[in-house]
Amino acid sequence: MNRKVRLGVIGLGPRGVYIAQLYARHPDCEIVALCDRVGPTVEQAAVALKSSANRYTDFERMIREEKPDAVLIASPPDEQVDIACYAMEQGVHVTTEVPAAYTMEQCWKLVRTVEKTGAKYQLSEQTRYWGFIDEWRRMAERGDFGQILFAEGEYFHYGEWDYYIDPQTGERFYGNALPPEGREVEATWRNKRFYNPIYYLPHTLSPLLKITGGRVTKVSCMGTRPRSYYVDNYEARDIEVALMHTSTDTVLRVAAGFTSPHGPRKETGFHWYQVKGTEQTAEWARTENDSPRLWTAADRQWREMDWSTNVRDVSDFIKASGHGSSDGWPVVNFLRAIREDKPIDMDVYKAVETAAPAILAAESSNRGGILLEVPDFRKKVPDHE
Repeated sequence: MNRKVRLGVIGLGPRGVYIAQLYARHPDCEIVALCDRVGPTVEQAAVALKSSANRYTDFERMIREEKPDAVLIASPPDEQVDIACYAMEQGVHVTTEVPAAYTMEQCWKLVRTVEKTGAKYQLSEQTRYWGFIDEWRRMAERGDFGQILFAEGEYFHYGEWDYYIDPQTGERFYGNALPPEGREVEATWRNKRFYNPIYYLPHTLSPLLKITGGRVTKVSCMGTRPRSYYVDNYEARDIEVALMHTSTDTVLRVAAGFTSPHGPRKETGFHWYQVKGTEQTAEWARTENDSPRLWTAADRQWREMDWSTNVRDVSDFIKASGHGSSDGWPVVNFLRAIREDKPIDMDVYKAVETAAPAILAAESSNRGGILLEVPDFRKKVPDHE
């Protein structure tokens, strides 16, 4: 493709507008259409983006009339799969936000649609592109860790979340889990999905699997009671912790929580990781004032390391993007894959290999921690049960 990628944006909440701004700044992209089911939200986004792109409240009509090369889908995550599959059926490439899916049926539908249509699909998971994650991956490939026995991560991100939205005006209501009096509002996807915070496991699992290789084969999960201790009158588990076993014989522990305060980490905000092998252990900084560390079995010493989220020798576009210079990577990768017809890095298989363990972890937590098997989405089978 020797021209700019013509992009439609579906879902124009705060995150959608932010990512759309990145695409709008990239020289290989042209935003041709904006879509959100809430009309005023589309108008507000157009102002924020300083865009004259055509505006829609119906994504099917947008795709049919605009015929974009690709779409960025940042609508509520539990709606993304149906929109993505419709777009790919029309010959449109797709990138979606985390998580990729909320049910096992959605995982299978996503995989089968990509396989059938040949459209490019990318999950815009960005934490896998942090500089220290790439360094740990290279260490694993060289065998520096030895056999990786255990890896873990945490994502404890408390915020004044937008629990409700006025569907007529697009106004969002933050910080209170009770609906505002006298207003016709809808619960946002966060309000509905934070009941099981482990659904957001992909942001932590993606970089861990990038380092360890393989896929999750079994998962079990437990959480605190299904009513927050911190947010009044809110039915949600404050913390959930998943234990997983991988095809590379590594045990993973991933914890997630969004409804109680937690101290930020150095550079990564509310993310933390550790990789333990037979020869070395790498650990990210535990506080803003801490340093990453490496322990080596050969001399039994801990060493402070200068690892960072930043990647050396990258474009100014990447450097200027958020989340520790990681938000730009999915943008660059997606546009390059379309323009140069190259494979997607975070493709549909990697996407569902982070989503399915999260879905089954939530089920396990709600059923008292039972052990569940994760299917192999790469295995070619006629049908699934």
